[in-house]
Amino acid sequence: MELVRQEVFERGFKQGFEQGFKQGFEQGFEQAMKQVITGLIEKGAEDEWIADVAKLPVTKIREIRIELK
Repeated sequence: MELVRQEVFERGFKQGFEQGFKQGFEQGFEQAMKQVITGLIEKGAEDEWIADVAKLPVTKIREIRIELK
């Protein structure tokens, strides 16, 4: 019985760790992309060009631009 509990704990811990790592990585990547886009906006790049390069909708770039104001 103890062995079963240990296996369940280890599986749960592994799944929790993997899920947390994935979420952290995604949030970090999203923040890094936003910083790059912010820098391009501040340098005067056009929204359409940024959207094309970043493979994002122009509306997302405009949302970031509005947040900067």
